[in-house]
Amino acid sequence: LLIDDMQFLQGKSATEFGHTLSALLTGAKQVVVAGDSAPRDLEMLDERVRSRLSGGLVVPINPFDQDLRRAIVQKRAEQAAQRFAGVNFAPSVIEYVARSVVSHGRDLDGAVNRLVAANQLTGEPITIPLAERTLADLIRTHDSRRVRIDDILRVVSRHYRVARNDILSSRRSRDVVRPRQIAMYLAKALTQRSLPEIGRRFGGRDHTTVLHSVRKIEQMMRDDGDLQQEIELLKKMLEE
Repeated sequence: LLIDDMQFLQGKSATEFGHTLSALLTGAKQVVVAGDSAPRDLEMLDERVRSRLSGGLVVPINPFDQDLRRAIVQKRAEQAAQRFAGVNFAPSVIEYVARSVVSHGRDLDGAVNRLVAANQLTGEPITIPLAERTLADLIRTHDSRRVRIDDILRVVSRHYRVARNDILSSRRSRDVVRPRQIAMYLAKALTQRSLPEIGRRFGGRDHTTVLHSVRKIEQMMRDDGDLQQEIELLKKMLEE
């Protein structure tokens, strides 16, 4: 059994996975799972399930080193040159992208695609100055701490003194709804997760619920300076 994105399992699905895992391991079957954190940090899973996963071979997937990033950019650049007339990536540009874009592989693909699009739309050669302008937001991620949704839930739960399980639950009381909306807003603002992904992490909610929460908090911040300062404080706490 192979499962990716274990961190998205919630509620009944997590319980069913625990039963499935026990049955497979009892039958001497192999199970491989991947997630964005170690088994002990997958708080949506039962403690017994986390213990069973921790008892297996736990292997961290480290960020790409610069040689691998360079090889990826080189390959994507060669593919782009075959598809589009006038596309040429100088070795210095490939080196710049490989050194500067360090978040994950999809961003390397995105960096090459952006540079190709800029070249095709404007006719400007693909140079380091063009890369600096076009890839500014991808490069900024190198300097900022990666914020996880688990971090947001932990900080918001502690700040508002609301249990994490209440934030993920269907409770509609004001003392739970507001922290939940703020947590969703922070997840959208500080992570690269999509709205559907955020919804799944917040108790299996629909992406429209997440969008409503984000817009609600944005409007409240415009109307309430104190709330804006409070959320800025939460951001600083998460980025420290």
